[in-house]
Amino acid sequence: MKLTTTARHFEASPELIEHTTEKLTRLKRYFDQILRVDVIMSVEKFRHIAEINVHVNGHDFSSKEESGDMIASIDLAAKHLERQVKKFKGKIIANHHKPKKGGIRRATEEQIINSGSIGSGSGVEFLEPVPREAPLLSIEEAIIAMEDRQEHFLLFNNQDSGRLNLVYKRSDGHYGVIDTTQT
Repeated sequence: MKLTTTARHFEASPELIEHTTEKLTRLKRYFDQILRVDVIMSVEKFRHIAEINVHVNGHDFSSKEESGDMIASIDLAAKHLERQVKKFKGKIIANHHKPKKGGIRRATEEQIINSGSIGSGSGVEFLEPVPREAPLLSIEEAIIAMEDRQEHFLLFNNQDSGRLNLVYKRSDGHYGVIDTTQT
């Protein structure tokens, strides 16, 4: 992150520049892809104005605050930018976890078979179906979820392809993935 400070109509003290740097490096907690931060501090009579522009890849944030003290103005502008960056990162995360266009999120239903009807000669007797949610996961996340639940297989919506997949543990110790949708 490259930080540039500009002071208009006054001489910025090293303490003020250090305070500004400290406040704005906190933005990296929320979003680590910040390319450049421009800080313009100006004094007009009794008004202390802090204007901060943050440039990230593909987006710009800006905040302009004024008060009777330059440190207070910088603190207010930095707080305003933190809210903007948090909101932007939240949107990125929310959009990343949505299924891709054309991908249909499918709900599934488990059909339970009466164990007494197997081998009786009268056919298979189905009990009440149970709705099941097929979570939206990547293949790796599905394998981890399957292992956490100590199951042998897991039906899930693949977030990469948007299709219904089945992941299972093979007898040789490896994992298999079956794409249930035919193309």
